[in-house]
Amino acid sequence: LFKRSVRQVYLTDAGQALLQATNSMFRELEDTLHQLRGERDQANVSIAATTYVAARWLSPKISAFNEQHPNISISLLHSVNSADFKLADVDIAIQWGPCSNKSERNKIDEFPMALFPAVSPGLLEKYSVDANNYLDINTLFDKPLCDIPLLCEDRQLDLWGEWMVSASPGNSRHLANPRRVITDANVRVQAAIDGQGFILADDLMLNEMNNRLLVRPFKYQLIGYGYRVKSPASRIFSDHAVTLKTWFTSDDSARKDHSDIATH
Repeated sequence: LFKRSVRQVYLTDAGQALLQATNSMFRELEDTLHQLRGERDQANVSIAATTYVAARWLSPKISAFNEQHPNISISLLHSVNSADFKLADVDIAIQWGPCSNKSERNKIDEFPMALFPAVSPGLLEKYSVDANNYLDINTLFDKPLCDIPLLCEDRQLDLWGEWMVSASPGNSRHLANPRRVITDANVRVQAAIDGQGFILADDLMLNEMNNRLLVRPFKYQLIGYGYRVKSPASRIFSDHAVTLKTWFTSDDSARKDHSDIATH
């Protein structure tokens, strides 16, 4: 494992390999011992969710949970979409992504939610486009609509392209609209309200839709995506974390509004 020089001792390749393996094992052992000893606050449960999900859906659910379990404190973390986010660091994470009803190792529930284009009625009126009726899908390929930017998140997945394929199967034409990347969902919603372009909305934007800050110009929607509730399978959970996990998958207030926010 070691080789010596005049004044120093070096690890051999075998020693380096053993060092990496033991470091990982001891870190895992230390984390486990901390949890077993109760060094973590048993009354504190962590949930990772974006500010968009937290404000529009999760916050009232937490209020309902706290009424039933006033002794459990919930800590909200908003780094769920950051590059260094680790599921193992939280009790529960709510992440947007594909919903398939298939069982997954870390998934404890999912809320499918359709996506549909929305836009400021003022932007349509600016181009003398009727904001009160559904438009033909082909109008997106012609002026003035083809010049209106498509607001999107900074990801490789082309949801606008998927929506077009779903709305017009067999259509070989591609949307030529300029794409405007806005990674923060709340900022993206406000940009749409301000007339910066079309946005792919979901039913968490019902408030904006009901107040006609945004309107739905096309009847077509994209399904297969939604919000997934995940929890690390290898984590040792406190009793309070188990209570919250059970509540999320029960038929109480965590789920009773699902039919109001999900479009199938």
